[in-house]
Amino acid sequence: MRTLMLLGLVVAGLVVAGAIHISQSNGTIEVSIDKQKVEAVAEGVAREGAQFMRRAAADQATPSR
Repeated sequence: MRTLMLLGLVVAGLVVAGAIHISQSNGTIEVSIDKQKVEAVAEGVAREGAQFMRRAAADQATPSR
């Protein structure tokens, strides 16, 4: 169930980012995926995640007062 929810969030995020386009005409639904945009979004997420992890590691290394 968690996997399905996570997959739904990923797809929704890609739709919002404009990497996946959904259109409906004559009773059919067409889904198109912009591969370059998906790759760009994935690289951005990976870069932000790496920055977050570096900041978290630095905060852990800094002694509390």
